[in-house]
Amino acid sequence: MAFFNSRKQPVLPRRQALECIPVRNPEAGQTRNDEGILLSYPVEVKPWFQGIFRRVAGRDSGIIVRKLQLDAMGSSVWEMIDNRRSVREIAELFGQRHHLGRREAEISVSAFVRELGRRGLVALREKKT
Repeated sequence: MAFFNSRKQPVLPRRQALECIPVRNPEAGQTRNDEGILLSYPVEVKPWFQGIFRRVAGRDSGIIVRKLQLDAMGSSVWEMIDNRRSVREIAELFGQRHHLGRREAEISVSAFVRELGRRGLVALREKKT
């Protein structure tokens, strides 16, 4: 049974979500700097905003590039996303590296992966059995 949040997107039960594999958006770019990793990713401009965007930016493109600066811990998780490891496996590695308990690591990593998903930087796919 799938649950839905307020945006009508399916919400997976915790156990099932931890077994999913985060897959990076192939259009996302990354550069390392003093603060961690800087991600850049394309975002489609909402239709109602395109007219304003056209006047302000002087371009007709419906795509803009967003940037997200990751701190050391976020960069650590991003680097562990290899399109093979599950969220649970990433949380276990993250917990070991940063000396966190299992539950705390799972909560931190799953919240971070959810935020990356909301921004379109990762998608979750079910692990093949």
